[in-house]
Amino acid sequence: MHNPGRIQLRSSARTNPGRVRENNEDNVHLWVQDALALAIVADGMGGAAAGEEASRIAIETIQEGFQNPEYPQYQDVLDEDLSESLRQAIRRANLNIMERAAVRPEYKGMGTTITLALVRGDSVVVAHVGDSRAYLIDGQDGVITQITSDHSFVEALVTAGHITREEAETHPMKNVLYRALGQAEDLDVDVYYARVQHDDRLVLCSDGLTLHVKPDEIAEHALAEGDPEAASQRLIDLANERGGKDNVSVIVIKVVDPQFGSEFEEMQAAYGDEDYDDDDTLILANRDAVKLKLDEMQKTLDTDTTQTSIDSQGEGQDTLKPDQ
Repeated sequence: MHNPGRIQLRSSARTNPGRVRENNEDNVHLWVQDALALAIVADGMGGAAAGEEASRIAIETIQEGFQNPEYPQYQDVLDEDLSESLRQAIRRANLNIMERAAVRPEYKGMGTTITLALVRGDSVVVAHVGDSRAYLIDGQDGVITQITSDHSFVEALVTAGHITREEAETHPMKNVLYRALGQAEDLDVDVYYARVQHDDRLVLCSDGLTLHVKPDEIAEHALAEGDPEAASQRLIDLANERGGKDNVSVIVIKVVDPQFGSEFEEMQAAYGDEDYDDDDTLILANRDAVKLKLDEMQKTLDTDTTQTSIDSQGEGQDTLKPDQ
């Protein structure tokens, strides 16, 4: 299951209309409490206000069932059972969108993508429809992994080997989806599981970001900024600097170990922004207190490493496991 005791989450969510479109059809939602987080990116479609309405309905429907921290699924339910509840919530959102379109002619044909991450300690469940994406960035080696798979016509061609990834970037049908909310009553929802550890980042985004910013660049900027607020803003700025052809939404969640993250971040905030020469020696004002803290942290690390070694004997763990 999940381990909330050694995890804290820092996060940021932003959405921006971009530099070309007048309205913003994206919607984002982020709720965080200690080691719990619910993050959603929805990219609406349908023109005028229709796309904005579809993405709003989707997020509000999901919020109704998954925002209360006392909701038993947050704490007690297995990931596999939780995934089914997420599927049902997204399917309810799909039906709500279709019902709304049926009574308002101006909303006919509206739809939205949905990419949702529910984080409980070191356990993450991602539910997904469309081409908004979820990425996991390893805080140790900087490797970025795309958790979700786009439900687009071009992605299907790439998967089947008919075109290359490079050809997909300029394909005339790259924006055509074969699965989205609001299009049919029966809706398949992909669910993935992941595990996170100290200093990892989760990034959820609409295709307005990936249109202009490559995955390796997303990882670079998400890791370079210690503050998720700065990271999300930098990624949106970068998309807009490169044309901002679509609405762009970004959610960044940073995983922090409270026994390690806060002390180092405080020292970095105090001393890390100074411009020192390579041969400069930095003397901390209270070196005895710092040495004591580092000794305590090392003892904790040694104990945890030994316990992890014991726990891992005969036991494997999948990092990314699709459940479809």
